[in-house]
Amino acid sequence: MVAVPGVASGLSWFVVVPDTDGGRALAEPLRRPGTGLRTLTHASGRPWLLGRWTDDEVAVAEFGDRRLVALGEHRLGAGDLERLGTGARDAGQLCAALHGRPGSFHALASTSAGTAVHGSLSGYRRVFFASVREQTLAADRADVLAGFTGGRVDDEALALRMLAPYAPWPIFWQPVWQGVHAVPPDRRLLLDRAAAPRTVTRWRAPEPELDLATAADRLRRALSDAVAVRAGADEVVASDLSGLDSTSLCALAARGGSRVVGLTCVSPDPLDDDLPWARRAAAELGSVRHEVVDGEANPLPYEGILRPEDRFDEPTAAVLYRASFLAVSRRAAEHGAGVRLTGFGGDELLSADPAMQLTLLRTHPRQAVRQLRLLRSAYRWGRRDTLRAIVDRRSYGRWMASLGGDLDGAGTARARPLLGWGVPVATAPWLTTDARVRLAEALRERGSAAVPLAEDRGLHGRLAGVYAGAANARHLAQSTRRVGVTAALPYLDDQVVEACLAAHPAHVTSPRHYKPLIRAAMAPVLPPALLARDTKADTSIAAARGAQRYRDDLLALADDSRLAGYGLVDVAALRAAVRAPDDRTWYDLDQTLACETWLRTVEPAPAIRC
Repeated sequence: MVAVPGVASGLSWFVVVPDTDGGRALAEPLRRPGTGLRTLTHASGRPWLLGRWTDDEVAVAEFGDRRLVALGEHRLGAGDLERLGTGARDAGQLCAALHGRPGSFHALASTSAGTAVHGSLSGYRRVFFASVREQTLAADRADVLAGFTGGRVDDEALALRMLAPYAPWPIFWQPVWQGVHAVPPDRRLLLDRAAAPRTVTRWRAPEPELDLATAADRLRRALSDAVAVRAGADEVVASDLSGLDSTSLCALAARGGSRVVGLTCVSPDPLDDDLPWARRAAAELGSVRHEVVDGEANPLPYEGILRPEDRFDEPTAAVLYRASFLAVSRRAAEHGAGVRLTGFGGDELLSADPAMQLTLLRTHPRQAVRQLRLLRSAYRWGRRDTLRAIVDRRSYGRWMASLGGDLDGAGTARARPLLGWGVPVATAPWLTTDARVRLAEALRERGSAAVPLAEDRGLHGRLAGVYAGAANARHLAQSTRRVGVTAALPYLDDQVVEACLAAHPAHVTSPRHYKPLIRAAMAPVLPPALLARDTKADTSIAAARGAQRYRDDLLALADDSRLAGYGLVDVAALRAAVRAPDDRTWYDLDQTLACETWLRTVEPAPAIRC
């Protein structure tokens, strides 16, 4: 059987092949008997899409020499695609015709002139491309393409992934495989037969100008449509039932006639109030069957850290919480649910990023000043530091380049006002001196050419947060496929993202009110008692307990560290930190473990024999 590195048999994935004889030759190893892969063809009969997917994930329309495909979570059929694609003149326009359709999916099109493909605006559905033997291939997983290019890890990209909490945009978006490139969420990849591969802008963030009532109505309709894609009438569907975001999804599924199982995990934190609120929600909603997953039965963070069962296409902190997430998905499967609704993405889209106060400052200066005072008091920011941050006019590139000058002092930097282009990045104390020097140089070098996601700091930070959160969510969702459950993330659907971004900042940024936009959106759906919640669970106690319970496993990872082989980690310093942790140790450890465990799953990476 042909080896496809990193892809478990239960996962859906695809690779896009150009309509050329060279493309057909590259696809041949994947088409041999025994691979079990599915194939869609160009009008010429040459292979176009190869991979694994289920019948309900794919919709295909064929008209003339054109092909249009939706691949993912949707309720589209061939007739819908034919109707939407009528009049489209090229592959890019065919893909664009699917914009605004509910769900989360890739759009792909083929014509005699070339191929086009894009993912989702949140970055949850990704697109990668690489050149192999003068042919350009695209895929939704970077490791699939690495199998064609030779599967070599990019040393510098790997080192940059060790920055905490995560590397700045676009560094965290770039693959850690040599020769593999990522398409930004707001762009579409075009593979024209007569030109070099290129990406084109397909979307711009809407102007944030909607009043609260209009924005709330738009968000409610978008979320309702997104839930309906996954939860049909009389279908069994599981839903997380914890915070306001997931409770909203649970209520919408029940309202749509689904047989809903609400799942609530009990945290070891005695101050966590998820459970009483979840019980209240289940009682108020009435039709929801509520299951409580006891804290003692639910895996702690770091469980199974020595047994990386999932092969992801990049390092991910999702490995720390995978066991717990997978256990809850198994509970969903036991109830007969093929879908589990989760609230991932809600925090990034609906919470108040401090830098958004600078956006608000231009249109509602008095409100912004009042809220900045509240934030300064709550976080104990110095008056002078706050004023300096407000008037800071450095470009994004200069800001990124400056990060390399204070990698050791990032803990102190995080105490300063978080009103810049992003959060300061840190290096763990067990990184080698050489690694710190390399990281500082890389940040300065990449900063010289860095372009922000938006000229507005608040919008840039919001989008970067959504993309970073979607990356971890993507990996957790992949892990559940092997237990027969699709983890659905409605907040990361295109129309939901657009609805949230279109709201005026005044309705998102208030530090006085908890998530005002979703509360207004769900007022006609959720009972008033549930809309009163203004708290969110803290997972830090669970992480600390998991680290204590699995300390021997964490020490074992250091004994034969792959990162040490790359010259990135001082093993003695890492072991000392795990044995005697301080307040920052577990925060610093996340990205180290993400990279360490990932390397163990991909080295050596088998290449596709072609």
